[in-house]
Amino acid sequence: MLRARDHAKRSRSSHFGEAILAGTLENTAELDTIVSATPSPVLEILRGADPATVLARKKNDEDSPRESKIIAPDPEMFCSFAAGIACALRRAASGSVVIAFAPGKLTRSRGFHRAVEFAGAQRLPLVVLADWTDSRTSSRNHDGSSLSHWPSPTIAVDGRDVIAVYRVTKEATSAARRGHGPTLIDCVNFLAPGPRGRDTRDPLKTFRAYLERHHAWDNSLDTSTRDDGRSKQ
Repeated sequence: MLRARDHAKRSRSSHFGEAILAGTLENTAELDTIVSATPSPVLEILRGADPATVLARKKNDEDSPRESKIIAPDPEMFCSFAAGIACALRRAASGSVVIAFAPGKLTRSRGFHRAVEFAGAQRLPLVVLADWTDSRTSSRNHDGSSLSHWPSPTIAVDGRDVIAVYRVTKEATSAARRGHGPTLIDCVNFLAPGPRGRDTRDPLKTFRAYLERHHAWDNSLDTSTRDDGRSKQ
C-alpha cells in the first residue's frame, strides 16, 4: 500500500484504492491476466512495470509499451474484453485467472451485465473488482433482494480494509482456478456513524492497527517500509 501511495503521488493519478490494489495483487500469480477499465500507472508499476518508464509516459500516449497489464480498448466494454480473455484461458486449461479492475459506475451498463451473464454461464475464471469507494453506495443491494437473479456470486467488501480485500479476493481467485466461475466484488466505502457520511479512514493506519492488535508490528517497520517504498520508485 505504501508503494501504491508513493507512486500515486508521483504520477498524480490513482483510479483505484491502494487497499484494493494491494489486497488483490497478493492473490495473483505470474501468469494471471490483469485488465484495467481505465489507465492506471500505479497498477502497472505494482505488476512489475519499470517506474521510470511508466512515470515518464505522457498522458494518452498509446505508443508507449505497457508492461504486465492490459487496458481494455473501450472502458464501457472492459468486462466483455476480460471475459474473452478468460474464455481463452479456460479453453487452454491454463489454471490462470483474469482480474479486472474498474470504477464502480462502469458496472451499470447493459454491456457489463451481458458480459457477466456470459461469464457465469460459461463458468469463466474471472474476478471483477468494482471500486465504489468514492461513492456513498454501490448500484447493487447486497441484502440479497436484488441479487437473487445475478449470474455469479457478488460480494461487498470494505474497500479501505486491505485484510478484508485480501480475504475476499483469495476466496474468489481460488474458486475461479477450481472452475467455479466468476465473482464480482463490490469494494464499497462503508458509511461512518453520525453526520460524516463516508468513512475517511486511512487504509495504512487501519492496517497498522490490525498488525498491532495481532502483535505483529515493530516500530522499526515504519522506517524500513518507507525506505523500501522510496527505493523502489
